[in-house]
Amino acid sequence: MTKPKRTIQKHPQSDLLEHTPDDLRWATPDIVALYRAKRLQCKVIADLGCGIGFQAFAFAKHCQKVYAIEINKEKIARAEKNAALLNIKNIEFIHGDILDPNIIQKLKKVDIIFCDPERLPEEEQRSLATIKPNIQELLNAYQSITNKIAIEFPPQIQTIPFECEREYLSLNGKLNRLTLYFNGLRQCDRSVVTMPGGERLQNSTTKTVLPLAAEPEPYLYEIDPAVVKANLLPELLSTTKTGLLEKGKITLATSGKKVSSPFFCHSYRVLANCSDDETELLNALKQHHAKKVTLRKSIDPRDYWNYRTKLETNLNGTKTISLFQYKEKLLLAENLDL
Repeated sequence: MTKPKRTIQKHPQSDLLEHTPDDLRWATPDIVALYRAKRLQCKVIADLGCGIGFQAFAFAKHCQKVYAIEINKEKIARAEKNAALLNIKNIEFIHGDILDPNIIQKLKKVDIIFCDPERLPEEEQRSLATIKPNIQELLNAYQSITNKIAIEFPPQIQTIPFECEREYLSLNGKLNRLTLYFNGLRQCDRSVVTMPGGERLQNSTTKTVLPLAAEPEPYLYEIDPAVVKANLLPELLSTTKTGLLEKGKITLATSGKKVSSPFFCHSYRVLANCSDDETELLNALKQHHAKKVTLRKSIDPRDYWNYRTKLETNLNGTKTISLFQYKEKLLLAENLDL
């Protein structure tokens, strides 16, 4: 048994546009495309590797002229048809290799270069070596035109050997995009932006100590994974006056008084703690009037529903209780966002 996933809207008119399921899988969500278009607003922009055009359509709303280049003939044909369906007239579509000197020459008057390079869809661990085109070659080719270059990168990639801003974008509490901003576009070293709210967190210019918690306090907070990936836990926890309790698949902070932050995916109030003994756990759940249990502790996905159903069969309360694990303790908590 699995829960349905929240659908991310790729474009408000995607039902009317031409695309394959694979096109839609890789297309930039509209809310992300519009945010990026606002940040990169200029007179003339080039979208290298435009795919079926969703990012280019967003650029067209904020720039006077958009060049959209794509090597895949079928994709750029769909992008051009989609632009016509949307009555967008300020995009010039170019079929070809973005490293072709003739194409580079056509783009010599652009203000900003944006590139969404090709990644291997089946790759389990993202690598710089498999990104096409070669990023250093791309930078070398276009830096003579403009030093304002932005490149989309796989957000889970481990090594980024470039001097740039790494902006991790979170959508509905999940890590969604990573954009590298070079030279004139760079605002800091590391940043996080949340969607749909658009809140921003960036690294401090001075060293910030990571606040640590010795034990769980009355309130728990699930940290947005984009904050963890951007290594901005010290900045977030110091400003919210919380302490790091656990870092892992779920990263938890804790505090004695309730605080709020757009970079907390969920906030909880701790109700009790107990051992992982099933009888003791059930007694604690009943004491707090549990009807349903949400498992936030580490568990094999294949065992999740069996374990949860086994617990809930013995419960007849009214509340949904979230279950965390901290060291040898199980923490029973109430989700304050529900």
